[in-house]
Amino acid sequence: MVDLHMSPEVRALLGPEGLARAAEVSLTSGQCVVCERPLTGTVNMVVRTGGTFTHVVYVHDRCGPSQVIQMGDDFAPAAPADGYAMTMTATVLDHGGADLPVLVAETVGKAYVVTDNPTGELTNVVASHVLAQGFQLVTRLRQAPPQAAEWVGVLLLGHGPAGEDGLLVLDPDGGQFFTGTVDLPDGWLTQAARYGWAVLYVGNVGGLDPQAHDAKAATRALRTAAQAGQLVGARIAVGTPAAAQR
Repeated sequence: MVDLHMSPEVRALLGPEGLARAAEVSLTSGQCVVCERPLTGTVNMVVRTGGTFTHVVYVHDRCGPSQVIQMGDDFAPAAPADGYAMTMTATVLDHGGADLPVLVAETVGKAYVVTDNPTGELTNVVASHVLAQGFQLVTRLRQAPPQAAEWVGVLLLGHGPAGEDGLLVLDPDGGQFFTGTVDLPDGWLTQAARYGWAVLYVGNVGGLDPQAHDAKAATRALRTAAQAGQLVGARIAVGTPAAAQR
């Protein structure tokens, strides 16, 4: 259970709309940006603001106060390649009658961007980044979102320390959007080979267990995130290195 605290200066900066958006954010799977432990108990909101972006993060009460930190005019949130910890869930989900291979990326630490404007809209920091690189806001799961050019997912089958499957996702600039293990459910590889791509969703989904392989739960979570305006997605090319196909 999280008890979120916001200082008067944070409340004044975000304004009524920003505060309303902040209250909707689930911190269930979040991490403190200071100690990197799960967010529990009393949690303080910290706002870093500069010339263009306002960056919202969360810390334990024992790790720091709720405050506004003024940054330089060139301040911008870090890109995923700069080290945002993420989990990756693989599933096969129905989209308008077609079973599609799906990947769901979630940041472990919760961080948001508010573009300085009167609406105070909060956007997941990683979702904000990929929106500028070909991803689109997702409002429903009836069909796959469009392809994002030059995004590539590389499957490293059985290359983990204990024989786990690995996944490397590269953005158009060659940056590592994600690198780590992925637990592929039955049928995922077949569908990925059939289409040559997978749907990559990014956002504040919450409640997903990468090992559960529960397609119904994944569908519910994604629909909830989409309805809340907290989900972006794109199709990305996926494949295995030539050496792994022998």
